[in-house]
Amino acid sequence: MKKSVFSQWLVVLLSFSALAWWGSGEAAAMGRGRNAPASDRIDIEAVTQLEQDMGDAMVAVDIDKLNQIYANDWATIGSSGEIVTKESLLRDFESFHDKLESFENGPMDVQVFGDVALAQGLVKEKRSRNGKDTSGQFLWQDVLQRRAGKWVVWRSAGARVVLVDAPHAQSQDPAVVATIKKFENDLGDAMVAGDIEKINQAYADDWATIVSSGEMFTKEGLLQDFESGNHKLMSFENGPMNVQVLGDVAVVEASVTEKRVQDGKDISGQFVFMDLLKKRAGRWVIVRTLATRPG
Repeated sequence: MKKSVFSQWLVVLLSFSALAWWGSGEAAAMGRGRNAPASDRIDIEAVTQLEQDMGDAMVAVDIDKLNQIYANDWATIGSSGEIVTKESLLRDFESFHDKLESFENGPMDVQVFGDVALAQGLVKEKRSRNGKDTSGQFLWQDVLQRRAGKWVVWRSAGARVVLVDAPHAQSQDPAVVATIKKFENDLGDAMVAGDIEKINQAYADDWATIVSSGEMFTKEGLLQDFESGNHKLMSFENGPMNVQVLGDVAVVEASVTEKRVQDGKDISGQFVFMDLLKKRAGRWVIVRTLATRPG
C-alpha cells in the first residue's frame, strides 16, 4: 500500500538531483518493471509487496511486522518539522494514538539501483490520530535498502494531495511535467554557477532533509554551504527523470552522476534522489529531499 506514515505526520517532501549527496506495483509493472532485467523485476515485485504488507500490518496493528519492515535507523520529518524515528512510529501504533482503518493504493512506481530502491505512489486512506479524523489522499515516497538480504524502509516522505478540480488535477499534463523537469535541471545549473538567489527561490523556507547520520539539514545550512564556497558542484548529468503530478503536489525521482567537492574533499559519484514539491503562491518549490548513494 502506502499507508502513509505520512498522513500520520503528514508531510515530508523532497529535493533534487544535485542535492543527492546530502542523503549519503502497478506502475512498476507497466513501466520500467516490464523491461527491467529479471533480477530487477524480482526486486521490484519484492518492494511492491513490502509496501502492501506495510499497510496491512498497520491496519492489523502488527507491531512485529512493522518492526521488520522499517530499518532501525529509519527516520522522517513530521509536518511540524521534528524528526520522527522508528521508535516513535511503533509506539504510536502500539498505543493506538495512530490508527489506520483502511487504505486503497493507486499506481505504484519502483526503481531499483543495486541495493537501493526508490518507491512512490498514491494512497487513499481512512485514518485517525489522537481521536481526530486525518483521512485523505496522499502521495508518498520511500527509499529502501537491501540489508542482510532483505529490503527495509530507510527514509520516507509524503504529502496530502489537494485536488481543486479532480478530473483535471489528476491528469498528467505534459506541460506541467516538462516545467518540473526544467525546474530540476535549472536548479542543478544554479548550483554549478553558485547562483544563491536562484537556489533560494527553488527551496521552500521550511525545506529540510535528513542526512545519513540521522541529523536534520535545513535550507539555511544549504545556502550557507554554497555561499561560503565550502560546497561546490562542478558538473552533473541527470539520468531518466520520472515526474508524477497530483494537484498541488509533484513527485520526482531520478539518478544523477555528478562531480562535487565538500570542504576540499572530492565526493563525486552517482546518486539516486526523490523530490516532493509543492505549488505555493503559483510556483513550484522543493519542500523535502530523499537521497542516497547506491551500493
